[in-house]
Amino acid sequence: YLAASSLMLRLKIDDAVDAVPVHMFGGGWGVIATGLFTNEYRLNKAFGMTENIGWFYEWGRGSGNFTLLGCQLVGVLFVAGWSACIFGPFCLVLKHLDWLRIDPLEEEVGMDISRHKGRAYESEGSANEDAVMQLSTRRLDILNNSNSQSGKGKAIKR
Repeated sequence: YLAASSLMLRLKIDDAVDAVPVHMFGGGWGVIATGLFTNEYRLNKAFGMTENIGWFYEWGRGSGNFTLLGCQLVGVLFVAGWSACIFGPFCLVLKHLDWLRIDPLEEEVGMDISRHKGRAYESEGSANEDAVMQLSTRRLDILNNSNSQSGKGKAIKR
C-alpha cells in the first residue's frame, strides 16, 4: 500500500482516498500472495485438497509446480483486463464530452482545496497560495457577473 500510494503521488495522480493503492494494488498483492504462500494445511482445510500449493512451498517439495501461482496471476490479469474493457469506454465518452478534466487552475490548486476548502494531505506538491487566491478571485468574479446579469443585483460576500 505505501509503495503504491507513494507512486500515485510521484505520478501526480489525484486519488484523495487512496482507493487505487488499497483496492487495486492491495487486492492484486493479496491474490498473488495466495499463489506464493499457501501451505498444505490451509489448502486442505479450505478446499480438502493438498496438491498445487503455494510456489514457495512447492520448492520445499522439490517440484516448483507453478499451477496455483499461475492461476492467481491469470485471475489478476483477467480482472485488470475486464476493468479496463468496461471502464475504458466510459472514460473515453467522458473525455469526448470534456467532462473528465477540471479547469487547469483548479487542477493546480487541487480539488481538495478548491471544492472542500481544506488539504487532504500534506505533500511536496501542495498548491501555492497565489494559485488559491487566483482561483478564489476568478470564482467571485463569475458569481458577481452572473448575479448582475440575472438582475438580482446582489453580490455574494466572502
